[in-house]
Amino acid sequence: MSFDSRFFQLAEDELEQRKLRNERILSQREREIETKQPEIYKIHHELGLTSGRLISLILEHDEDFERKLAELETNNELLQKRLSESLVRAGYPADYLDKPCVCRKCGDTGVFEGRRCECFMEIVKKAAAEDINKTSPMSLSDFADFSLSYYDDKQVTPVGCTAREVMSSNLDFCRNYAENFHLPCNGILMRGATGLGKTHLSLSIASEVIKKGYSVIYGSAPDLFRKCEQEHFGREEGNTIDVLLETDLLILDDVGAEFESKFYSAALYNIINNRMNAAKPTIISTNCDLNELVARYGNRTVSRMKTMDDLIFLGSDVRLMRAGNR
Repeated sequence: MSFDSRFFQLAEDELEQRKLRNERILSQREREIETKQPEIYKIHHELGLTSGRLISLILEHDEDFERKLAELETNNELLQKRLSESLVRAGYPADYLDKPCVCRKCGDTGVFEGRRCECFMEIVKKAAAEDINKTSPMSLSDFADFSLSYYDDKQVTPVGCTAREVMSSNLDFCRNYAENFHLPCNGILMRGATGLGKTHLSLSIASEVIKKGYSVIYGSAPDLFRKCEQEHFGREEGNTIDVLLETDLLILDDVGAEFESKFYSAALYNIINNRMNAAKPTIISTNCDLNELVARYGNRTVSRMKTMDDLIFLGSDVRLMRAGNR
């Protein structure tokens, strides 16, 4: 998948900031240990000389190289053991004087085994997702703000229980989904009339998933499909479709509200199918029932949707009720 070069530059900048931050933290810790625990600092300083000794040994071309190298390695291991044990006895973590880093794989260099590290690409994905979200009506919601009092708890619906019972179940499902979000996981199909809380719950999920460090894109299907179309036919520059495929969680709101076209139908199938194959979840909200979805997108696309967790939203338009209470 391709990403705009500016997102790679943002990732490079982020890693440079991490490097400076890590160096600053280590320097502060070294000064603290030098002042409060000078004997421990001597061990740390001795360890720091090891790399210089190794370089000197290599440059000397000494005939006894192997023996001296083994001695150097043994001495280094003993010093590391002494240092960690001394730090623990003094009440510090054993790795307190190790260089801190966010990514253990690459040490925040962005390169692991000669390739871009996963952490680097995660920064790129999040930057690309944030760029798309700037132009979407994304305003994160919270589960705590979702009130069940707007849903009837008296009349039994065709599904055999009240609207409040259905929505209480939906709320519990979405909260649990967000709290236990991981990759891979299943997507969600939210179906129901307008104003029943689909957007609220999907954005509440987004809020929690973002806190866990995953990349999330939220957008209305009409807006995102239109953007993909403009780029596909060269009327705009960008790679929105690639970003939609790569983000950890994609939330497509108002599917079925877009203008009917073969391109939009193909785009929806492409997005759902490719993300499923990559084991990346998509949350789809729609006012359409299954028959309407089949008529618009065809059985092939809807069959993919049917593999998602299907949540039915029931009740009266909450937005209208809230407006009436103002």
